[in-house]
Amino acid sequence: MIFRKRSDRKLDSSNALNKKALVCSSEAAAISIGIHALLIIFAGSIVAIKYVQKRDAAFAGENIARPKLERRELQMPVKVQNLQKKSRRPKVTSRMASVSQASFSLPDMLGLGNIGGGFDRSGGERSLSSMGSAGSLGFGISGVNFFGAKSKGEKMVFILDAGKMMVEDRRGGYFTYKFAKDRLNKMIDRMRSATLFNVMVYVGRESVMFRPKLVPATPENREALKKWLAPLNSTPSVVGKINNLFGQYNPPIEYEASELTRLGDWMRPVQAAMEQKADNIFILCSGYGAQHVPDEEIIQRYGVESEAKWQESRGWGPEKLVAYKRERKRWKAKAREQLAKENKARAAKDQPPKIVADWWYYIRRELKWDVPGDMPTLQGHFAKYGYKPDQLIGHLDAVYEFNYVPKKLKKPAIHIVKLIAADGRSIDPPGGNRETFRYNSLKQIAKAFGGQFEHLRGAGTVEDLLKYNDMNE
Repeated sequence: MIFRKRSDRKLDSSNALNKKALVCSSEAAAISIGIHALLIIFAGSIVAIKYVQKRDAAFAGENIARPKLERRELQMPVKVQNLQKKSRRPKVTSRMASVSQASFSLPDMLGLGNIGGGFDRSGGERSLSSMGSAGSLGFGISGVNFFGAKSKGEKMVFILDAGKMMVEDRRGGYFTYKFAKDRLNKMIDRMRSATLFNVMVYVGRESVMFRPKLVPATPENREALKKWLAPLNSTPSVVGKINNLFGQYNPPIEYEASELTRLGDWMRPVQAAMEQKADNIFILCSGYGAQHVPDEEIIQRYGVESEAKWQESRGWGPEKLVAYKRERKRWKAKAREQLAKENKARAAKDQPPKIVADWWYYIRRELKWDVPGDMPTLQGHFAKYGYKPDQLIGHLDAVYEFNYVPKKLKKPAIHIVKLIAADGRSIDPPGGNRETFRYNSLKQIAKAFGGQFEHLRGAGTVEDLLKYNDMNE
């Protein structure tokens, strides 16, 4: 049996008490922590529930009595309606229509690119009428130098004589005519895209148009024009012929205020240009043209039974007329043979063939053959040189009154440029008074319509063409 000391027993009991106290304090701390955790969770739940159930704040206002204002009726309803009527946009008439393309470019200056199907091809209200208002601000106005005739405008028509006289040697031949076509293309290339234009070509009483209405000078229309003009008087087989070009013009109406019953040469396309309401019309021609008075009109006016009866009364019976026509036919056949020899020699030198427009000028002036004179005709005796300039001006005034005046448009300027010889000769049909009459008539018509009358001197080289003529842009 082992006995320990009292001091050792006291030490063991003290250690046991310490351990027991430590255990108790740990349990108390754990309980305390758990209780606090539960309290925190409980409090947090209450706050969350209140936050979720919180309603929007509402302001409570007081009802304050305010004085009411009397409503007044509109004082001038009629004047407002009238003002609205006055402020309506005016109706805009058609300015152009596309006839061959389903789409084309709006003026590139507008930055709109290609637009398809946005325009009425029949020339209705959905045309480039907006260009007209733009043009009034200067967007569609272009300046041109048409072989010395200079002007500015937004609606321009260019008219070319395609007759054989335009390619005669004395007027510069093929070279000058090709130069004129190329120059015209360059003029249109330099115009603003918003400028409206058209080109017309005539031979005798036949006229064709590039487009049935004015079109904008867009790249597409410029290229189409070059292709359209390319075959014009390009080879001997087509000189003086325009049936290879589409766009035949037929006058739509007759103007009752006019004395004319027949339109010749450039008068037909000028009428067409005015019906399209151009503000500038430029003509390149070989002369006054055949502005003939119809024989029927002469017979009616002067009481002549017929030309044959009238000729017989002047000593030109049927037998004499037959002999005269046979003799002229013989001289013309000889002249053709002479021309064939000359053109054969030209071909050997790689030169273009000679074109003869007036056989009697060729026979009398160039070959210097002594041939019979002309027989009397109603045209030569009564009508003299055809319709007089005042009659042509009267007709064009009637066209102006019908097409421009109702729309309050300004009278168009008609500019005439005559193709002459390199030495400055006028090259009108020979015969003193006749030549002077035709020369002065062109000047008189251009002046009556505020236009210019100029000459284009033909030549065989570009240097001479630029030397003789004003080609400054």
